[in-house]
Amino acid sequence: MVTFNTLSVDQASYAQPFRGNFRGGDKMVDREVVSILGADCPIGKQIVDVSLRCGYQVQALTQGKIGRSPNEYLSVLKSDCFAARDIQAVVRGSSCVINLCNVSGYDGSKERPTSTTVTKFALQAMQKTKANRYLLVTHQCVAIPGDRKLRPNGIVSRYLWPLAHRAQWKEMQAEADLLIQTPIDWTIVRCPPIKNIVGFGPVRTDHRSPVGRFVSLNRLARFLVHLKDCDHYRQKAIFVASRPTRSQFAM
Repeated sequence: MVTFNTLSVDQASYAQPFRGNFRGGDKMVDREVVSILGADCPIGKQIVDVSLRCGYQVQALTQGKIGRSPNEYLSVLKSDCFAARDIQAVVRGSSCVINLCNVSGYDGSKERPTSTTVTKFALQAMQKTKANRYLLVTHQCVAIPGDRKLRPNGIVSRYLWPLAHRAQWKEMQAEADLLIQTPIDWTIVRCPPIKNIVGFGPVRTDHRSPVGRFVSLNRLARFLVHLKDCDHYRQKAIFVASRPTRSQFAM
């Protein structure tokens, strides 16, 4: 069963339109809309906060609670199963889709579509709306033609992790292979472990090999929202990581 809530997933409400909603006789400001798939994970909650602070309207698809205060510019669709109709409802009216299913703990099963199917549903929905920007956040194990030989810090993520999580790795790889064949403005963001620590400075990026052992949650959230309007990474699969500080490696 799907429960739709325009304010907060913690409160039940009837379905309401995402945009052009009248409240108290005043029309809501028509803001640019960002859609987030799998927004109930730590990085998703951070992206919601950053997007709202940047003046965007946010449409979020979740399996659980976001757990934040109501906001007139946040619309949440809670879905036990990320069905095509749920994804279409969240993507509708947006200019950018951020897919966090691979880092949110989303579990594709017989009852739920796989991550590849989620991306297929999202791409189909984007054909019916003005959205043309698609950001896929995934694991460093995903390989793209043109990747260079591995540095030492990439061996675990690119070889050992896929061996230990073969089914999950194959699904992530199939999803990326599907996305890079599409003509939309996609960016695949390949992440090391995401840590909830304060990060400073810009996120490090590389187009062809891993660049670090972790990425700060708050820095990654800001970077992903920035990517929405960044032409430099369009139709690119990039690696990201936090810049190390002296204190992190002090003896």
